Amino acid sequence: MTVQAIIPQIERIDILCYNRHMKILFLAAEVAPFVTVGGLSQVMYFLPRALSTKNNDVRIFTPRYGAMNSYIDDDNFQKREISSWDISVPLFHSWHANRKRQGDNFVKCRVSSISGVKGESYTYFLENEEYYGLRENVFGYSDDHIRFALFSKVTLEWLLKLKEEKDGWFPEVIHCHDWHTSYFIELARKDLRYRDMLNEIPIVLTVHNFKYQGNGDFKYLENKEKDNCLNPLATLNSPKLKSQNALKRGLNYADLVNTVSPTHAIEVLTPEYAEGLDKTLIAIQGKLSGILNGLDTKEFNPRTDPIIKKHYTKNSFVENRAINKEDLQREFSLPVDPNAPLIAYSGRLSSQKGMDMMIKMLPHLLNEKKNVQVIVLGSGNEEYRNKLIELQNKYPERIGLHLFPNFRLPRKIFAGTDMLLIPSVFEPGGIVALEALRYGAIPIVRRTGGLRDVIHNFDPKTGKGNGFSFKQKDPWSLYAAVIEALTIYEHKALWYILVANALSCDFSWKHVAKKYIRLYYRAKETRRRAIGEVAHPAYKQEQN
Repeated sequence: MTVQAIIPQIERIDILCYNRHMKILFLAAEVAPFVTVGGLSQVMYFLPRALSTKNNDVRIFTPRYGAMNSYIDDDNFQKREISSWDISVPLFHSWHANRKRQGDNFVKCRVSSISGVKGESYTYFLENEEYYGLRENVFGYSDDHIRFALFSKVTLEWLLKLKEEKDGWFPEVIHCHDWHTSYFIELARKDLRYRDMLNEIPIVLTVHNFKYQGNGDFKYLENKEKDNCLNPLATLNSPKLKSQNALKRGLNYADLVNTVSPTHAIEVLTPEYAEGLDKTLIAIQGKLSGILNGLDTKEFNPRTDPIIKKHYTKNSFVENRAINKEDLQREFSLPVDPNAPLIAYSGRLSSQKGMDMMIKMLPHLLNEKKNVQVIVLGSGNEEYRNKLIELQNKYPERIGLHLFPNFRLPRKIFAGTDMLLIPSVFEPGGIVALEALRYGAIPIVRRTGGLRDVIHNFDPKTGKGNGFSFKQKDPWSLYAAVIEALTIYEHKALWYILVANALSCDFSWKHVAKKYIRLYYRAKETRRRAIGEVAHPAYKQEQN
């Protein structure tokens, strides 16, 4: 039976999924609140917590970097060490070759486990001064391939020790994230030392960005230089290790693969979005799917947010968002005008975010619509920065800029702007759109990746929809979508229906957790079939 044939059966046994206790191990290179670099760390904070509320025993394994020390050692962090393990991994040779070579060097590591505050998952830390403890950053080192291959090998050695403990904890599902943990997947399935231990355990790989495939740029390699994944994974000290495409190998050996939106799971089957992995992804498309990330609805909450000027709900947004709009106009030195449509952009100044389209579109918009105001928050490409400053000099009463990083202004923007531009060339997840909707700012997006899954065009006849979108990668398509939004804005009754729709959207992590539980059950059934076992009794009953 194919994976696709299993899905309807899983959807009919949600009660079983939620009532059954499952042991889940997460592997990731960054985990909030200990360290935060990108969106992965936030997923690693919220998804395990959401799964834990569904009767699952969730554990996390991650390196302990020097940047974590101030947080972990803080007396305010309620922690207790549960246990620890000393682990050594051979640097030059495999374990099997090492049996005959007693003089080989080892990388000595330690694994410690910490129980955090109530409601947080146990977190296990890989400790090694040379590769992690003395590094202030998470990524960006010339030996990153060694660091994360070591991470994978230590994880496997730690699991061997767990397996030996009587009545100890051992995962039923292992959930890996991005290329940093893809070394683990190949070793778990191919290395003789580990494969029997994990033969029955399903491994899921979530890819948050296909651009990052290892310690280097693999997309533009000549065919003869590309990793065909036929040779075994190289040893830690081998120069070959850096040339091996970790993500590609993880894609091949994982039981199921998912990315951060259903649409992006389809997009990456094409050369335009696959970052050079289109042939590999087409080959494994039967085990590829997409699940949108969730939003921290407690942190992003217009009812309680301490950053915004005036709190509001779906029942009080008309007057109170107007107060936030006035506050935002003052913040960006724009004339206070409640009737002026306020359009904002908040994000990186990069081509990927659609800055070329936006900068070419703005003069036409400002010349045609004399009452429109525009604000831009973000940092990045110097060329875009200079062009935005030129536009502001030309329209000083119409454009407000803050071209530096700022972590407070985005929520003030979401709470006060009427519309938010997200004209991304590609956008796997689209978290900014979720944040905008949470505050009632209406997104105007290009239909790509998660943006296509999140934003549904507003229909004035039915009153359904939560934003506006366009398809083509050109400024005139963006312009048309903005004009459409401005037309609805002029009809306040329709506009308020649209804002209420946005505020009614629910992208909380509890819904995401439900989808991941289904994914884990798919992975378990996929694994059973891979090793020739019969289906779970629940599935056999469904078939009958």
